[in-house]
Amino acid sequence: MRRMASIALLPALAFVGGAASGLWWDPLPQARASLLLLLAAASGTWCVARLHSFTLPILLCGFFLAGATVSADARDRELHTSLRALLDRHVGSFAIEDPASGARHDPLAVRAMLVEDGAPQDDFTMVPTLVTAVRFGGEWHPASGNVTFTVGGSPSLEQIVEWRAGRTIETFATFRRPSRYLNDGVPDFERQLALDGITLFGSIKSGGLVEVRSAGSSMQEIAGGVRLHVRRSIERWVAPHSRVSAAITTAVLIGDRTALPDEVRLRLQEAGTYHVIAISGGNIGILAALVLGALLVCGVAGRTAALVTLVVLVAYAQIVNGGPSVWRATFMAVLYFGARLLDHRTPAWNAVAVAGAAALCARPLDVRDVGFMLTFGATAALLEAGRRTTGLSPRSRSVRWVIASLVASAAVEAALLPVNAWAFSRVTSAGLVLNLVAVPVMGLVQICGICVSVLSGVEFMARPAGWIGHLA
Repeated sequence: MRRMASIALLPALAFVGGAASGLWWDPLPQARASLLLLLAAASGTWCVARLHSFTLPILLCGFFLAGATVSADARDRELHTSLRALLDRHVGSFAIEDPASGARHDPLAVRAMLVEDGAPQDDFTMVPTLVTAVRFGGEWHPASGNVTFTVGGSPSLEQIVEWRAGRTIETFATFRRPSRYLNDGVPDFERQLALDGITLFGSIKSGGLVEVRSAGSSMQEIAGGVRLHVRRSIERWVAPHSRVSAAITTAVLIGDRTALPDEVRLRLQEAGTYHVIAISGGNIGILAALVLGALLVCGVAGRTAALVTLVVLVAYAQIVNGGPSVWRATFMAVLYFGARLLDHRTPAWNAVAVAGAAALCARPLDVRDVGFMLTFGATAALLEAGRRTTGLSPRSRSVRWVIASLVASAAVEAALLPVNAWAFSRVTSAGLVLNLVAVPVMGLVQICGICVSVLSGVEFMARPAGWIGHLA
């Protein structure tokens, strides 16, 4: 069993290494042919020559080369989108290799699909989109590229509500390349944004120029309606106590952090507790526990409970604006509950390996994402901390909980210290103690937010839930 677990883990680790190398190494044109040769060699050593000891190293080389090839292809697609090529051809200086900034141009007719809800800021509204076509000379040209538009002026609340994820809009906009600095040693900001999935920025002069042409799919419309209901419920029952409390509750519940003040973000980062407002595995775990608990009270357990919980988690992932971290956590949960449905048991490390490999197959460039490193680094630390603390048996349950929590927090801090130092130039030890309070309180905020949203029309229950959420 241990040997099988190792064999299941090694290809996933090899794929991670190959994907990482693909970010700065261009595989040779003969890479695909080499993959076929490696596959033939692995099959030969296993089936024909019976040299089983050579099979695993050959497979590792194959996974490494496959990961590098897939990542290099994904990198080229993100750096050279069809939208960037179209603008470079018709406007000029939009190719990422061109050191000059994009040429100025008159507003162009643009057709785009919203990938997130419109987010009002102080004096503008941010609208993340996927551009699908641009009009030149009276003719629509298909294009593809993620563009974050800023809508000037003060659009009405009714307009912003209409700008929901999944809907298609037409507007007149100007495009601009992200700022870049060519000093030695300074990271290329435009390249980093492109690899993160943001091709260009754009400006729309007024909300009156944005016309919603078509609605999204049924699921997207339902999800947008739920997000709107959550925002309105929190605005009604939590915001009267504190705007900051309402912003935190919204962030914890649906991943919308646009209303969170910058000073609060900075304080959370310095304290090492910023992760509590970013939807991830903790939120998915709390929701799963709530659903399982409610089903247990109703007398539903076993495979039926696992199936219902799985469906709820997938629906929740469709609703929130959490990005890849939500889908990674949801996928791990789906693996767990899917295994329960099939009455299958597997070591936790195998589930982590499968989740990591599948995530990188779907989004190879996530391997460079700090969130990816934090997700799997923290998960690995928690698994090992859990194994180490299983034998602890103090008589007091509360003492056992404190010890296990401190060990888990210390393990996560130690595992993520290199990542935090490299990515954020900040290392803090305050989170070791503060997380003992921050994590349970975050769970309380999430539970109160769910109660406020579900029971918004029941004042005698929504009002105290909003007040408790504010205190938390």
